[in-house]
Amino acid sequence: MKNSFFRFILVVTVVSLTFSCNNSKDAKSNEIQVNDSLQRALTEKTNLDKIANTPGIAGVFDVPEMLTICKMDSAPMKNVSFKVAKNYSVLETEMNEVGAELDGMPGMLTYNNDTANFIFECVLPIKTFPKKQPKTCKIVVLEACPMLIHNFYGPYNHLFNAYDAIRKYIAANKLQQSGPMREFYLSDPTVEKDPAKWQTRIMVPVIKVK
Repeated sequence: MKNSFFRFILVVTVVSLTFSCNNSKDAKSNEIQVNDSLQRALTEKTNLDKIANTPGIAGVFDVPEMLTICKMDSAPMKNVSFKVAKNYSVLETEMNEVGAELDGMPGMLTYNNDTANFIFECVLPIKTFPKKQPKTCKIVVLEACPMLIHNFYGPYNHLFNAYDAIRKYIAANKLQQSGPMREFYLSDPTVEKDPAKWQTRIMVPVIKVK
């Protein structure tokens, strides 16, 4: 993984983490056609590689467990970019030290919307459990669960459009967010120079509201 890509993720952090699925008012349910895919997600296992990369909401999928090396941290929003840069650098170093092999693109979990003390977790997917534990990071299996998946294409300062679409879908389908949101940055901007083609996969764990 290129260090230049980790540096570029700072742009994502500053822009995208300012917005959240929990910050805006829910849209009226008639603004979007209801497509209840939660029941399907509960009965089917999904290979992430088979999820369509078409723009917009792909649906609700039963996302399998994901083995990762993670580093959790918190900071005032103004300091988050510095912390993220430091954490990805540590993750890459310790992943190499324990002999783990990268198995996907970098991601981030977000736990709150508090600009005074924003809690986040930088993650790198890995292929197998390493034979030894990293010094400061943790080996974590992200749990399997039904997740609403949205494929966003475009510059990171437009991610708020994706969050707005997610809020509308959740309201229309009578869903509720049930855990931390995950973002994975599937395009490497050091390779793909056109911001309109940068893909961010947003994954929101959901349950049906009774």
